[in-house]
Amino acid sequence: MVHSSALKILRITHAVVHEERGSMDYKKLDKKALTCMYVKEWIGSIIWIVLLLVGNFLLADEIPTFVSYIIYGVVVFIVVISLIAPKVRYERYRYLLSEEEFAVRRGLIVTTTEIVPIERLHKIEVSSGPIFRAFGLKEIKVTTAGGEIKISYLTNEVADQIAEHLKIRINAIAVEERKAEAEEKMMLQQEQVVANDTYTEGEHGAE
Repeated sequence: MVHSSALKILRITHAVVHEERGSMDYKKLDKKALTCMYVKEWIGSIIWIVLLLVGNFLLADEIPTFVSYIIYGVVVFIVVISLIAPKVRYERYRYLLSEEEFAVRRGLIVTTTEIVPIERLHKIEVSSGPIFRAFGLKEIKVTTAGGEIKISYLTNEVADQIAEHLKIRINAIAVEERKAEAEEKMMLQQEQVVANDTYTEGEHGAE
């Protein structure tokens, strides 16, 4: 549990992830997520490739030859990355949902794990853009006072189950907190009554 009010979301690199959690606790995404990742990557890559090639064509008479070679090299690099990156991201993408915390692990070169204690959650948002809807996927965004954390590429069923679980846990924690506050208030009232009785008895004794 993160006690510091300033640190609502804990981010740690994979190299220092608590191994005692066990990799089996983290769940892998559905295969549809991999296809969706490729589509999103290719869309972005195609846009950049078209812009680079069109720019190179229009400015062919104004730029040195070596610059054109650099542009072609960048295009090749983009193509290679668009073929490799989605698979790497998919294999590294994991999420964890327990009674106490909500976590997601992801990354391409550096893997980062984000952990949010459920008691810190303020808001839950489930969304699905055009590409996600085409693959039957959703994204969950949870917000705390210190930031937000997202779990993307979840199937509709899994996303709804996670959202429902989080809502139930948040409500349960709220009930427990209200109960604890009521008990603390009652104890303070009882202590005040005892203190008043003691004071009254002291006054009578003095008389």
